[in-house]
Amino acid sequence: MKSNGIQEYFARLVSDDELYFYEALKIVEFGTKKLIPFRLNLVQKILHEMAEKQLKDDDHIRMIVLKARRFGISTYVQARFFKKCATQFNKNVHIATHDRATSDTMFGMARVMEQNYPKVIKPELMYSGKRELTWAADEGGGLNSRYKLSSVAGAEVRGDAIDYLHCSEVSSWGENAGDFAIGLQNCVLSGFKTEVWLESTAKGVGNFFYDEFWRAWRGESGFRAVFFPWFIFPDYKRSLTTEESDSDKFLNSLGSEKRYGGSSESDLLGYSKTYDTDKNTYRFEIGLEQLKWRRMTIDTQCQGDILMFNQEYPVTEESAFISSGRSVFDLMVLNRMQLKINESYENRPPDIYHVPVNEFKHRSGGIYEDKKMKYYLDPDNLGNFEVWVHPAVDREYRIGCDVSEGIEVSNRDTDYSTVCVIDAETLEQCSLWRGKIDPDLLAWVLSSIGKYYNEALIGVERNNHGLTTLTALRNIHQYPNIYFEKVLDERSQRRQKKIGWNTTLKSKPLLVNNLRELIREEDIEVHSKDIIHELSAFVHHTDGKMGAQAGNHDDSVIALGIAVMMSQLHPPSRLSLMRKREKHQRSHIPMMQYN
Repeated sequence: MKSNGIQEYFARLVSDDELYFYEALKIVEFGTKKLIPFRLNLVQKILHEMAEKQLKDDDHIRMIVLKARRFGISTYVQARFFKKCATQFNKNVHIATHDRATSDTMFGMARVMEQNYPKVIKPELMYSGKRELTWAADEGGGLNSRYKLSSVAGAEVRGDAIDYLHCSEVSSWGENAGDFAIGLQNCVLSGFKTEVWLESTAKGVGNFFYDEFWRAWRGESGFRAVFFPWFIFPDYKRSLTTEESDSDKFLNSLGSEKRYGGSSESDLLGYSKTYDTDKNTYRFEIGLEQLKWRRMTIDTQCQGDILMFNQEYPVTEESAFISSGRSVFDLMVLNRMQLKINESYENRPPDIYHVPVNEFKHRSGGIYEDKKMKYYLDPDNLGNFEVWVHPAVDREYRIGCDVSEGIEVSNRDTDYSTVCVIDAETLEQCSLWRGKIDPDLLAWVLSSIGKYYNEALIGVERNNHGLTTLTALRNIHQYPNIYFEKVLDERSQRRQKKIGWNTTLKSKPLLVNNLRELIREEDIEVHSKDIIHELSAFVHHTDGKMGAQAGNHDDSVIALGIAVMMSQLHPPSRLSLMRKREKHQRSHIPMMQYN
């Protein structure tokens, strides 16, 4: 029996997580190897407040954390779970890692905590093995709680009841990561204060962690996605020398060296990240001292490879998931674009619309007056159509469309149908529609968007299901401005016109290489995060072909590429623009009807 004083002390520790961590748990300090009390650093404190908020809101915690190196995320989760297991009855903790060496390291951390636990509140330990701690008494009393670790193999834990699950470095779990992780998660009940944590640095695109992080980021799973960029960590900075500071020598050197990213280095200055919790608002900004640390780390810890730095110490979620050296498009330029896009989404997010299909004009009584088709945009935050730049009277626009088979088939993740609109002269991306719809109904979407953008020239990929869309666009909707390709008939040796854009072994490299040059030279402006994601995951395959990395889509890339080809094959005509302007001035009819 504990004395009243010890019971009060124990109750006070249990009620205050930060106090408990500091007074009850010891960790080995990175670098010095000294045994020190566990005090939450700023990143751990933010994560703790976010976790407690979800626990209050959902009665459980489901977190997926994308992190930079040495933020102490694993240490925090270990400490959190150690407390749960060492202070409560009948709790099971399970830690899963990608290999035995990492499991041993994790268990070494737990063993240090157990061996240095305050004796006055230390529970009775019945078993201490290589990868397991059990708090219980030989005669059947005690906490009856267990702390266990495993590496990826995990069949032995299926069926076990787990209260607190920590999946560490999930990006390194290999091809069976999904099966293993889902098997473990199914051992954890929803609610009842249970916790599941998935955390990792990024290891490329197309793996289980990549898919699950973005699913959570889009709000499509029960997990909450959290990202911590490198610059929020207080230790990741280096003081400027007097010379660097007084003469602005360091400031003036930004953007001058290619190995540090060229102009992208200058773009980082002033970039910020904000976190809101129930208790506080935290804002972080990249300054000169952080950029000096970045240079040093690129040189000394990343072998001068800036792409390695972006993976190990990402500044944005997208830059963390790097497609190694196989990426078709310039990753440095894509990172610069991503920084601008993040700022744009925060300061001026796109307008979002639903594009109705199968809409007809009818009398108020509900009886059809005629079957005249109705084309319009309906403002809707849940819509598929994002608009950054609305049409201007004196501008011409080009539309590229990649057509998929439509609705989900046998639970298989089919491609999206995508409609991308660009300014024909400036090559600025204006809008993007992305969804899953039957190919004939996609023609209705195209007609509405095309009419809105001054009857823009529409290029539809005619391969496979695209021919259905093109037929409906021409015959049913009678859209007046469809791209026709001129091809040479091998028999008659005469040029014929075929509707739509045909993607072949010859035309696809032309489309992709054209887009690659525009991106490399930064002659095109992209506003969509979806497009940047797909451009980053568009790679050279071992068979010599180019396309999306496994587990990803490339429909937005193809749609953008077709739109660009439309603008280059049919550049805007000044005479045409003048006629459009005169026609609009004579007309009192609005360009587009909104609901």
